[in-house]
Amino acid sequence: MATYQWIDVGGERGYGPLADALDPVFQPKVIARRLTEEVTGAVKFVLVEHGYVDKDYRSTLYGFYAKKGRVYRRDCVRLHFFNGSVRYDEARTDLVCGDCQLEHHYFGYVVLRPTMRATLGRSVLSPGILAARGSAIQSEHRVNVLGHVLPVWGFPSMAQPADIAVCAHVSCWAILRHYSERFPQHREYLIGDMARLASAFDPGGLVPSLGLTVWEAERVFQAAGCFPLVVAKKKKGPDGEPVADEGFYGQLMAYLESGFPLFVEISSRGHAAVAVGYTWRDQSGEPAGQFPDAWDRVDALLMVDDNRLPYRSVPREAAPVAWVSGSYSGQDIDRFIVALPEKIHFPADAVDEWSRDLADAYGVAKDQVVQRRWFMTPISELRRHAREHASQTGDTLLRVLMELESAQYVWVVEFGSLAQWDKGHVTGRAILDATASKQDPVPTLLLHDEELAFVFDRTKASGGHREVHLRRPSGVPLPRMELNLRQVVGV
Repeated sequence: MATYQWIDVGGERGYGPLADALDPVFQPKVIARRLTEEVTGAVKFVLVEHGYVDKDYRSTLYGFYAKKGRVYRRDCVRLHFFNGSVRYDEARTDLVCGDCQLEHHYFGYVVLRPTMRATLGRSVLSPGILAARGSAIQSEHRVNVLGHVLPVWGFPSMAQPADIAVCAHVSCWAILRHYSERFPQHREYLIGDMARLASAFDPGGLVPSLGLTVWEAERVFQAAGCFPLVVAKKKKGPDGEPVADEGFYGQLMAYLESGFPLFVEISSRGHAAVAVGYTWRDQSGEPAGQFPDAWDRVDALLMVDDNRLPYRSVPREAAPVAWVSGSYSGQDIDRFIVALPEKIHFPADAVDEWSRDLADAYGVAKDQVVQRRWFMTPISELRRHAREHASQTGDTLLRVLMELESAQYVWVVEFGSLAQWDKGHVTGRAILDATASKQDPVPTLLLHDEELAFVFDRTKASGGHREVHLRRPSGVPLPRMELNLRQVVGV
């Protein structure tokens, strides 16, 4: 039976009253300490939902925990986080607030499993209450709380159960759960499914796991109906000397900016996590040539790491040596997997190579170093952005984009100076067919700057293009496209 408690965590004791309200099987003191350390003061109240039935926990209970000598409870606890505008009416078993808009005051939930250790289960939290900054991949999750359906934008996470599933299983689960919430064609997978999907045969039940290799994680995504691409860092050049593989990080940023969460491997730590966003570095006072590509402008990556609550900020540069606190950096990432949708045949490294010559041409024309970024997006999102910025796009370019013959996904390459980047503007843009191959002589659909566009005819073997004078409003810059990630807003 579900029962509820309303806990004030904004007072002097903080999350102490929450720890007092929980059964010891949920590790209340450990959970209270983590929440105290990682959640901002925006959270004032926690609604404790006792007797919660969690499908992810049940997927492991019946196949694994129920077979053990110790008796495990079937019910979980779910914690809901609110700001100070919400009150709990115990007589009516209801939530009330002054402006009657509960959705504006709800920050998400955390499920606690009755497993005595590693109890932090399925969670979706607003990044704003975790001191995250920058841009993050998020989807809308709709949560039923006391009959109210409350939306929360975030990315799913959980701690590893540590017996039947470890960090790699949890990373696969988080990505697939995000896909099931974000894209209707993707089915939902539970944490109990991860061990089965990773196996080349049916193991006949859940057994303890020591972890997954990258190739087993790739199998999980394949079995779930995705088309995974594994990208590995080159650690040595042709001469055998160590190299900094800039192309690796260019691909990482391209897929991340495309809105695809990345399964990343940190082999030196024996760890896996999910990259879901980034924070740009402050470029003020830096020479213009210091930031030619997106990775050069990154200050930190936002990670969903099962050792912490989500949106952990991981520095771009080398982290401290000690692993005691779970430290690592973007430079420690050795490989990543991007779980792509069907019909994506033109990879990020091919876009990188294709766009370098054009960037050099822009630089010569403008007599400056050109900033360059590239990402994939559905053509529908590209058109939505153009419509929302119609006054900057201009009628002629808007019509070209609306009439552009394209597959579902396209690559967008943007070029501009450092000064334009700081203002959110670009000099020009290229649109490429994401279904093209590396051998395709003309993957280009459209090239344009502020005044002129070239529309390519890819229906003919000989190619060809037509020129379109855009006649855009004089002095109005082209806006940079931020399509696939949401800005993290502090609360």
